[in-house]
Amino acid sequence: MSTDVMARLVRIHINREAYQSPNPTTGEALYALGDIPKHEKLYREVGGDKEDKLVSRDDAHVHLTEDEHFYSQKVFSILVNGDEHDVHEKRISYAQVVDLYLGSGGKSSNEYLVKYSHGPAENPSGTLAPGQKVEVKDGMRFRVAGTGES
Repeated sequence: MSTDVMARLVRIHINREAYQSPNPTTGEALYALGDIPKHEKLYREVGGDKEDKLVSRDDAHVHLTEDEHFYSQKVFSILVNGDEHDVHEKRISYAQVVDLYLGSGGKSSNEYLVKYSHGPAENPSGTLAPGQKVEVKDGMRFRVAGTGES
């Protein structure tokens, strides 16, 4: 390997494993390098109180720094009124489900009835009330309806 190619390699860490990567690279190449499964997303660790950055699984350029850390996390695909959404947390709140509903063109109301089904063993089906959270799993379904009350 020529020295100019070597100079462009940086050491990074994906899920606590060290890798050599060309710099710049792409999100798609980072997913392949770390052998990240389809149902997981890759995140770049960010210092301080800031949110870690999602790395898109595409061919957009990603500029790396030496010894930078990345980690993968499972993504859950859920349905809210038939619209598919990816969520990254193992628990979802009433407010988050309503936000997903409204973001998909749901009708605004002061109160909502949120029902769910196809959930995990801990909560296979039921009603989600304001202030509550439930465990999620892939394929879980939520139905949001305005109560019509104000």
